[in-house]
Amino acid sequence: MVDRKKRAQDLIKYHSYASGAFGLIPVPGADVAAVSAAQLNLVHKLAKLYGVEFAQERTRAIVGALLGGVMPGALSSSVLGSAVKAVPFIGTALGVAVMPALSLAATRALGQVFAQHFETGGTLLDFDIDAMREYFRKEFEAAKGEAAADAPAAAPQMDEQPVQKAV
Repeated sequence: MVDRKKRAQDLIKYHSYASGAFGLIPVPGADVAAVSAAQLNLVHKLAKLYGVEFAQERTRAIVGALLGGVMPGALSSSVLGSAVKAVPFIGTALGVAVMPALSLAATRALGQVFAQHFETGGTLLDFDIDAMREYFRKEFEAAKGEAAADAPAAAPQMDEQPVQKAV
């Protein structure tokens, strides 16, 4: 059992970081498609790990309901983050600032929710979206905090004014 839990956490970590990397894709829409594929792949691998029958359409419906019901602001930021990449230079920079962290956090939260559900003997057929929504929200907020903590620190600021040349 411990090995299975460890393997589940490894799968979640791998797919979360992959989703964060996919958030860097500069093509609007391609990033969202890649992140969605990583999330479905994560649930598929978790289902296989726990011996649960995987159904792609059922999984899509569950993931969509969890994401849409818990984080509409983050989802709109995610879609906006993807769409803004269409604006040359500035749009790409803004999209790159938003998408990786949200993608990583959402994937990590989804993984934790499905791993916990499968660990307790649940299947995709008995997944109670309403019951899991709050757990997903907590996991998402925790993952966002971790993603922010992992971000590089801001560049140090100079305390003194630069020395000016004498003329």
